[in-house]
Amino acid sequence: MSVNCIDYSVMTVSNAALSLTSATPTLPDRARGCLITVETDQVRWRADGTAPTNTEGHLLEAGDVLSFNSWDAPGQNWRSILKAILFIRVTNDAKLKISWFD
Repeated sequence: MSVNCIDYSVMTVSNAALSLTSATPTLPDRARGCLITVETDQVRWRADGTAPTNTEGHLLEAGDVLSFNSWDAPGQNWRSILKAILFIRVTNDAKLKISWFD
């Protein structure tokens, strides 16, 4: 299996929950995974269909790295899974840096 980095995006997370489709450039059509680095402030995330809040969801600190990929769960609809992940800031706006993989 060959895995290629197909794009790179930046996303600002503010006080409204956002999906990875808010990144610039947006989620590539053929993305099957991503590596996300939290750059500037804390964020929370959820992937269960419920929006995180500044007090509820998985907490990520500045400098943390989050990875989602289809290699751990083959046969899934990874575009839908990546669209379902939502982020919100905890206190101040935060930047996410995203590398997309096919």
